[in-house]
Amino acid sequence: MYRTLVLILVYVSCGYAQIDQHIFREPSKTGLLSPFTYEWTHVLEQFHNTLGNKNTSKDDSACLFPVPSFDCEPFLWNDAIVERDAYHLRPGDIKSVIAIGDSITAGFGMISGRPPFSTILEYRGKVFSSGGDEGEYTIPNFLSTYGSISKGVPTGITLPLSRGKKLNRAVSGAKSQELNGEISRLVRVLNTADYKEIKDDWKLITLFIGANNVCVLCEPPMTTLPGLADADIFEDNVRQVLERIRSDVGKSFVNLVALFNVSSVYEASRGDPYCEFVLDPSHMVICSCIQGDKKQREAADRVVNEYNKRLEKLEKEYKNKDVMNFGLSYQPGFKQFPVAKYKQSYFSGVDCFHPNKCANQVMAILLWNNMFSNPEEKLQEFNIETLKITCPNSKRPYLQ
Repeated sequence: MYRTLVLILVYVSCGYAQIDQHIFREPSKTGLLSPFTYEWTHVLEQFHNTLGNKNTSKDDSACLFPVPSFDCEPFLWNDAIVERDAYHLRPGDIKSVIAIGDSITAGFGMISGRPPFSTILEYRGKVFSSGGDEGEYTIPNFLSTYGSISKGVPTGITLPLSRGKKLNRAVSGAKSQELNGEISRLVRVLNTADYKEIKDDWKLITLFIGANNVCVLCEPPMTTLPGLADADIFEDNVRQVLERIRSDVGKSFVNLVALFNVSSVYEASRGDPYCEFVLDPSHMVICSCIQGDKKQREAADRVVNEYNKRLEKLEKEYKNKDVMNFGLSYQPGFKQFPVAKYKQSYFSGVDCFHPNKCANQVMAILLWNNMFSNPEEKLQEFNIETLKITCPNSKRPYLQ
C-alpha cells in the first residue's frame, strides 16, 4: 500500500514539473502562453490528463438536474400575412440557423473526456445555438419540430481554432473586433451553390460575444481595468456587424445574447482542487480577470453589465430599421443562470471556464424560452431544478 502511494505521489509530482517546464518553454510577454494557441491547448491537455481526475465537472456524465423533455407540439398558425416582416416570424418560417461568436459558440472543451487520454475539441454539433447532433438540446433541433432546418447545421466536432463549420462561424478566442471577419466568411459560404436555395429565406442568427474582450482587460502591462470607454468600442463593433448582416446576409432575425458575470466562474471553481490549480494565474492564463483579485473581478463584472446595456441600446436602435428584411431582440436569459450555485456541474472539466454539455442544454432552453417571451417574461428568474420549456402557440406564435 505504501509503495503504491509513493508511486502515485511521484507520478503527480513529475506531472506538475513537466507541465510547468512546458509552460515556460515558449513564454509570451506575460511569461505565459496566450489562450487558444496550439501550445496553450496542448498544455491544458497535459493538465487535464495528469490531474483531471480531481475535477468534479458533470460534462460527460449525468447532469446534476435532468432537463425537461422538449414536447412542444407542431402547429400551423395561419395569420393571413402575405408580406411577412421580422416581427411576425413563426418557428416554421425559419429555414436556416447561423451562429457567430467565440469559443463558447464553437463548443470548446464542452466534453472533457477521461484522463489520461482526453483530447480538447470543439463540439459544434452540441452547441446550444446552432448544433445539429441528433437528440441534443439545441435551437435547430427544437425548430425542426416546426419545419425543415436541413441546410448549414453543423454536426460532430472541429479542432480548436477552426474557422467555423457550415453556418456556425464562431472562432475560439474571438473578440468583438473579430466579428467582421466571421461575417465575411459567412457571406462567402452563403454565396456558394450549396446555400443558394436559402438566400431569400428567413435566417435565425445568434450573436454571443464579449467574454474575451473582458478576459484580456486584466492582462499585463495593463494592471488595472480601463474605463468603460471600452464598451464604446464593443458597441461600435457589434453595430458594424448588424449593419453587415442587414446589408449582406439578407432576411435575418438576430438574437443579441447577454453575457453572464465573470465573477460567477471564479466562485464556482472554489473548493475544486483541479480548478483551483488551473485557474492559478502562475500556471496559465485562461481569463485574466477571473484569475485576478476581487477588485478586478468586480470591475470586470461592471464591464459585462455595461456590455449588456449596449446590446439593449442596439436593440432599440435597430428595432424598427428595415423590418421587412431585418429584426433583432436582446435575449437576457443567461444573466439569470446561477452557475456559481452549482459549482462545477455546468463547467468544462478541462478548463473550469467554458460551459459543458449540461450547461449547453440549459442555455438552449433559456434562449428558446426568451425567443417566445415578452420583455417582462424574459427577465423573470428561474430555477434550474424546475426549469420548463415555453412552447409557441396561438397566444405566442412569433419570435420576439
